[in-house]
Amino acid sequence: MNILACCFPCLPTSPTLSLNSTSYKIHRLLGEGGFSYVYLVSPTSNPNSFYALKKIRCPFGTGDESYKNAMREIHNYHRFTNSQTPYIIQTIDECIISEVDGGQSVYILLPYFQSSLQDVITKNVLNDEKMPESEIIRIFTGVCRGLKVMHNYQATSTTNTTTDDDNEQGQLLPDNDEDTLAGIDNDPESTQLTELTPYAHHDIKPANVMVSPEGLPVLVDLGSCTKARFNIRSRQQALALTDFAQEHCTLPYRAPELLDVSTNSTITEATDIWSMGCLLYSLCFGFSPFEKMELEQGANLNIAISQGKYIIPQGHEYSQELIKLIDSCLQVKPENRPTVAELLETTLQLARN
Repeated sequence: MNILACCFPCLPTSPTLSLNSTSYKIHRLLGEGGFSYVYLVSPTSNPNSFYALKKIRCPFGTGDESYKNAMREIHNYHRFTNSQTPYIIQTIDECIISEVDGGQSVYILLPYFQSSLQDVITKNVLNDEKMPESEIIRIFTGVCRGLKVMHNYQATSTTNTTTDDDNEQGQLLPDNDEDTLAGIDNDPESTQLTELTPYAHHDIKPANVMVSPEGLPVLVDLGSCTKARFNIRSRQQALALTDFAQEHCTLPYRAPELLDVSTNSTITEATDIWSMGCLLYSLCFGFSPFEKMELEQGANLNIAISQGKYIIPQGHEYSQELIKLIDSCLQVKPENRPTVAELLETTLQLARN
């Protein structure tokens, strides 16, 4: 993948910037976290079109962990482009510039969405309103469609490139996994193989599902997305994956197997299914099931999650089939959870009823 080069003024001192020959006006800071900043921008030639510009500061250059995370995020945007799904966000443009202090800054231009599912849920909670079941099913179906693309990703590799065996050895963040991108090997005599290489989002939550102008749910924040399957064969690998989960997987939506990863365990894309159960519960009742336990009963989040302990509020108006769908996802044992394909099939059946 080629990263397009560009040069433009420093964001804090200039109201405009030039990204690959297109000038943008900076309107305001939308959010920040760690070394990342997100700005609302619009092309100076079309001031009524708005985009989100993400800046990731990498103070130690290409050897910085934030740089590796930024590259993984960009690769993920490109990785799922060929799926042409409206349910996963796609980058519009990106570039890297070198700073005078030796650091790097990565810029990613993305679509701008005015609201997330978290905004919708918060509004409902404040107004003491409930989302209709038909709307919940519609939104959840869209998220399932996006997640299915990730879990069913078909990787293209060649006979002379590294395969997923590296990931099966417990490599947490496979820096060399870009061989899964189509077209990396231009040797016409090399043999290309296509195989199922599931990816997991790892941080599905209402704040990471935006609402498009058409009302579709869109999975965003692909910085946590990696290959889904890990065979944990040593304590060192277990600690590495636990640390990754603590950094990238929001606790109230984190699967129990990621709280304290065990040696000789296998982690799969089933972690996302647990998060989907938490997401569905939030759409129904306003909070993650384990946040609700903490708020109403003072439960310890880690203990509640590890035991799969949650409650369904009394007097709700949702169907038993929808509640059973939540329960099917929130199984402590990953092998007891449905696949995303099964989850989608169930939601489509509910939509038809």
